[in-house]
Amino acid sequence: MTPDQLDTIRYLPTIRSRQAELRGYRELRADTKRLLRPIISLGKLGKVGDAARILQTIEDTVGGECFIDLNIAPGQTCDGFDGLCDPADNYSAWRELVGSGRSTIPVALLRDNATERPFIRQVIQIERDHHVVVIRSRRPARDLPSLQAALSAIDDVNNLLVVLDFGYVRGSLEPKEQEALRVISALRTIDAETRIAVLSSSFPKAVSAYGETNGFLEIVERDLHAHIGGDDVAIYGDHAAIYPEPFEPSISRYVPRVDYCLEDAWLYERRRNDDGGYAECARRLVELPDWENAFADAAWGAQIIRETAQSGNVPAGFGSPANWIAARVNMHIERQANVPAEGGDLEDDE
Repeated sequence: MTPDQLDTIRYLPTIRSRQAELRGYRELRADTKRLLRPIISLGKLGKVGDAARILQTIEDTVGGECFIDLNIAPGQTCDGFDGLCDPADNYSAWRELVGSGRSTIPVALLRDNATERPFIRQVIQIERDHHVVVIRSRRPARDLPSLQAALSAIDDVNNLLVVLDFGYVRGSLEPKEQEALRVISALRTIDAETRIAVLSSSFPKAVSAYGETNGFLEIVERDLHAHIGGDDVAIYGDHAAIYPEPFEPSISRYVPRVDYCLEDAWLYERRRNDDGGYAECARRLVELPDWENAFADAAWGAQIIRETAQSGNVPAGFGSPANWIAARVNMHIERQANVPAEGGDLEDDE
């Protein structure tokens, strides 16, 4: 990859190597995939724990260049996790695994309790091996000294993309905005040309609190991006309509739900099986004023909703939540990849 190709990134989705998320990405249109260079967090894939096998599946799914991060969530880590994030020899195990792929570039690992020197040497080595380097921080304010040190150490600032991941932002938009502005300002004090992406999610762990049978959820990560200055300040990124924080799933009977994605919001319908289940959810969605048949002609996830609504039958494999999550991921990325470039929210700034 070249620095010029980093300059072409207008939307940065990040997903995990989990079956639903990879399925949603796999079903993207070829034209959409050509626009993207996503971050994929490598972790357990179903029952498969072998990192090399999972990496190959990621390559086959993406079908082009991508950045590989390491999934650190408890219960989702791949086999050999401790070795892969070992800072010995400047994280050589990590660099060698991901660097062996045809089109995969390792994200520089920024680990808790690791000393700064191997992190910086890792950044320098990735830059030399791949001509570009991505650093992802999940704690931007706390990681700022390490980010500034890396920025000062690289050969060329044009080779670097700093990804500031603010996690779940619904209900905490204002403090996240302030943190983003402070960190971005501090980084650009080191070098005004620093390339930065801001990553977040507002898809909740459970939607029932926003409406038992249906609801409308604004995509708050778009607000975060606009309020800090939009594309003039940072690349927009998100978690592809996935709740980003690890949590212990509760043992309960799920209620069938189907989600539909707009550019700036998610719509959902929930119906118990006695009330029509997935088929009734789909039927209700296609009757909404916001439903677009043209989008369903283009996006696999919306096609599935329309087919279910028209036939009244749930497609094979869609009798449980996983593939409906895949449909949501697919629709969300299709929408966000084609949102026109925008500046900041000038009215709010004034």
